[in-house]
Amino acid sequence: MFDKIKDMIGGNEKDLGDLSLGGFEKYLEGVTYPIGLDDLTAALRNNGAPDQMLGMVENLGVKGKSTFSSEDDVLGSLKGELKNIM
Repeated sequence: MFDKIKDMIGGNEKDLGDLSLGGFEKYLEGVTYPIGLDDLTAALRNNGAPDQMLGMVENLGVKGKSTFSSEDDVLGSLKGELKNIM
């Protein structure tokens, strides 16, 4: 699955192609929950998250997801986004 995603978005060091979903956790370090979408996006950006991850989180907002109750909530939502691009 991640090979297909990597092919879709390229393969440089700042994209999702080099990350497993578990790799996203490092960008969530220091985040306090519950957290709103804007604050989560700012925290991810401050933690050096790749642009594609930021875009996926912003896309969650377009779909109506505005708050996250836990790291698992964030990761589960991102997993759903990954399935949508498949």
